[in-house]
Amino acid sequence: KSGFSLVMNHPACVNEITLSLNNKNARTKALVLELLAAVCLVRGGHDIILAAFDNFKEVCGERNRFEKLMEYFRNEDTNIDFMVACMQFINIVVHSVENMNFRVFLQYEFTHLGLDHYLEVGDPSRP
Repeated sequence: KSGFSLVMNHPACVNEITLSLNNKNARTKALVLELLAAVCLVRGGHDIILAAFDNFKEVCGERNRFEKLMEYFRNEDTNIDFMVACMQFINIVVHSVENMNFRVFLQYEFTHLGLDHYLEVGDPSRP
């Protein structure tokens, strides 16, 4: 509990945790997403998570927020733990918002990055 409080009170810490999504290990990425989802559910955590992904976008040179996350989601489709953690994280980020307009905006961000299409069609390169 005290460690979680320290993380919540140090935005640079959440930024560094978010940057750990660049790790090659799918299990590490899944654990990072589980931790970020937990942060998102705490009062004020949603804003911290979005700010961390804005930072991730800048540091990693993304054109759109969550771009790398969606790339990893599409490419790690053999790792069920990672895919489950990713979908849980996305659901929490989108649905933990009270403001309906902002929720729709967040849904659009993921739709724009191809989440809906991927979930409907799957990987078009696989039989």
